[in-house]
Amino acid sequence: MEFVAHPKDLPLDIQIIEDQSFPTVGTDRLGFVGITYLAPYAFHAGTSVRITLQEIDPHFCVAGRIVWCDKEQDEYRIAIEFPNNEDCYSVRMIEQLSQIEHYRRQAKHQGRRLNYNEAAAEWIQQFAASFPSFTL
Repeated sequence: MEFVAHPKDLPLDIQIIEDQSFPTVGTDRLGFVGITYLAPYAFHAGTSVRITLQEIDPHFCVAGRIVWCDKEQDEYRIAIEFPNNEDCYSVRMIEQLSQIEHYRRQAKHQGRRLNYNEAAAEWIQQFAASFPSFTL
């Protein structure tokens, strides 16, 4: 099971949902299963959540489940898994776009102006091979 750390500079909107059930995910599941994120408040493990990410795709909306929540200074590192294969695949794609945008922003802070395509080309060359694959 692999989680990818979502960039903090691209805030997620996380809403608790009450009526969502998910299939059980075995601990032997391989590849990308979800994300970690620094949230301003704690979530209970097992809580179902709806996630949106306006900055990358205003139409993106998926449901996931909190796996764990650990306090880190004034925030909480949460892990969110996506047991539905279609949602998990979508999150993996959106997460790659988020990582590229984060890379572009970091380059800007370093005085390099990259458009999205230039940032994508560099990110793919440097990081795509180590990004967790999606495995059924």
